[in-house]
Amino acid sequence: MSNTPTAQSSQGSSTVQHELEQRLGAVGAKDTTRGFLFGAALDLVRTEVGPDALKRCVEAAGSGNFTAFFSYPVSTFLKLTYAAARELSPKHGGFDGAMQHLGLRVAPRFLESTTGKMLLSLVGKEPKRLIDSMPSAYKTAWDHGTCSLTWSGPKSGRIDYVNAVPGAYFAGSLMQILNAAQLKGSRATVRQKSLTEFSVEFSWE
Repeated sequence: MSNTPTAQSSQGSSTVQHELEQRLGAVGAKDTTRGFLFGAALDLVRTEVGPDALKRCVEAAGSGNFTAFFSYPVSTFLKLTYAAARELSPKHGGFDGAMQHLGLRVAPRFLESTTGKMLLSLVGKEPKRLIDSMPSAYKTAWDHGTCSLTWSGPKSGRIDYVNAVPGAYFAGSLMQILNAAQLKGSRATVRQKSLTEFSVEFSWE
């Protein structure tokens, strides 16, 4: 299986803080996401980098305690993911690679949940059904933005997002979903259209 989530653009460290501020400006006070996304990011930094990096991420988020299916502000999640991606960048080829890795590692948390197990049970001999369920799964995790699916063939398509979190994060997450479905030769590539609009194109053999 080819684990190849890739970003179409890269960004230097000098632009990261400016982009974070732009993304924060695109988020409303009522935009929220689930705590398991926060927990996965913190666990990843703790495991791969260490306690000092974890402390910096907790400081960026304003807390280190997030209940899995409680809702928290997307603005807080942005601050956490940007801090985590900075810490992980040296190990994952830069900021985009680190953001992809964050998304890749959050998917198992979701798949272990009741909703995730239900989605996996739908796969059987029809992995297409798992992908079909992604917009519904998005609504379970996010009260922010939109997610829609378009098929371009029996084993390929794209998911269009509107979300303030970078597209690389969602490419990584979708790649892990494809991995969980054990799809041979799976790929996921993000194409950022604007600050908050992007598509993740996917395929498998």
